[in-house]
This record gives sequence, structure tokens and C-alpha cells, in this order.
Amino acid sequence: MKTPLAANIDFDHLANSPKFAEFTAILKKLTGVVMALNEPASGIIRRKFEEGEDNPVCRLIRADRIGLRRCTVCDRRHHSHAVASGKAQRYVCHAGFWDIAVPVFVFGRHVATISSGQLLREPKSPAGFRRLRKRLAWLKIPDRDLRAAYEGAPHLPPEQITCVMRLLELFARQLCESAQRIRDLQAQLERVEVRRAREFVEREFRDPALALAEAASHAGLSPAHFSHVFRQTTGTGFIRFIQARRVAEAKKQLAETQNSITDICFACGFNSLTHFNRVFRAFDRLSPTQYRESVASQHRG
Repeated sequence: MKTPLAANIDFDHLANSPKFAEFTAILKKLTGVVMALNEPASGIIRRKFEEGEDNPVCRLIRADRIGLRRCTVCDRRHHSHAVASGKAQRYVCHAGFWDIAVPVFVFGRHVATISSGQLLREPKSPAGFRRLRKRLAWLKIPDRDLRAAYEGAPHLPPEQITCVMRLLELFARQLCESAQRIRDLQAQLERVEVRRAREFVEREFRDPALALAEAASHAGLSPAHFSHVFRQTTGTGFIRFIQARRVAEAKKQLAETQNSITDICFACGFNSLTHFNRVFRAFDRLSPTQYRESVASQHRG
């Protein structure tokens, strides 16, 4: 029997969880290991670490078009294996680093994959650098730049990597259980007025003129009282709720259609391209064009 509440725990909910951000920071501080969250359908990475905190060698590779494609294809293949097995996987990436993929399931539904690793498989040494240089012979960068990046790359012994994998598995389980309890409670406490507003937004979010006052009237509350009740019940403001729904629809169209960015912008309820780009970046850290290119790169792999 399908559990309706399972659909409440989605990728965006996990990616925006304060617990995820806090755990990411602690893991980085204790081990030097970074982690990110990957969308289940597109494989797009929603990074939760600051710019420049990842492995500097990986940063050089991903800055190269060929390198980004190799990383994408490699990660996509191994993440698929992790999802199929239902267990965390440690694997050697195309550049020779240890990487980790931890699938996240809620009620048997794959909602995200935690990716981590970017770890050297051996302590730094001149011989180790030569082997890396040989593996990355296709990467046209000066030796001095690669060597500097190599010196900043993290290394952990195998037993510590095993501990990191276990921590990630336990964290993923606790995160989903905690999120589900919160969503269950929200569902039990949600007022009928808020439910009506949600249903109204689902029908009307494509209308750029949709406003809080209209939803409040539909819910039978004054705008001020409705705004307070909606935020108290859902944990987010009404305007941001609408924006999230529009961005979700835009991402779907960007991934599944060839419609122009302009057409998608207006079809999803945005009233200008500038506003569309600003809101989209606020939610996804990518522009609509970059998001579409990332999805296309995944599919080409």
C-alpha cells in the first residue's frame, strides 16, 4: 500500500535541511571530507560546502569540459549501482580518487544520493604525483598547477574511510526519519485553510498575478492572519512557497522539453526573465541555462 506521506519527503526538503548543512560542516572540520546531495532524476549536484572546499585536483578537472564529462559519467554509473544495491558504495573514480555514494530512501522511494570522498588512495609522495600526472595526461594544465592542487588534496586511510561511510549511512537514515516525523506532525496539524491554499496554488501557480490576498480570500482568512497561519504551519512564507512550486515546474520543463528559456519562464508564472533567473539561482545555485546544460550532460553520458 502506498503511503501518501512518503511523497512529502523530497529532494528539496533534504537539501534545505539545516541538519544537512550542519553535518556537512562538522564532517569537513573533523575529516577534511566534503559531501553533497544529488538529485535522483537528473543527478544534478546540490553542493552544501563552500566554494573552494572541495578537492583542488577535482576542481581543476571539473573546470575542463572533458573532465566534467568524465566525472559526470563516472559518478552517474556508480551512483546507479549504489541505488540498485540500496547500500553505500565506495569506488575509484576515473581520476583515481576514492569516492562514496550513499543512496537515501524514504518508504522505499529513492529521494537523493549523498556523494562524498574525493580522497587520495595513498599518502602524498613524488611517486604518487607522477602516477596522478600519468592518469591525467589528457588534462592540459602545467605540472606546477597540478602539483599545487595535489598537495592540497585530502587523504584518509581505508579504515577511516569505512568509518566515514558508516557515518554517512547513519546520518542519511536519521535525517529521513527526523524529516518524516516533522512532516507527519505537520500533516496532522495542518489547518483546513492552509490545505485549501495549497490546492489553490497548485491550480493557479502559473498565473503571474497570483497574490497572497487572493489565496487568503480563497482560504477564508484576512491576508495578515493567513500569512501568519501559513508560515506557522508550513515553515515558509507564502511567496517563497509559490516560488518553489514555479521553480520545480521550470526544472521539469528544462529537463524534459526543448522549450526556450523565455517560454518556460512565462509558462511557469514568472513575469520577467530577470526575476526568473534570480529566483532560480536562489533555489538551485545555477541559472536555468546552466541547469539545462547539466541535465543534458548527464543524459549524453
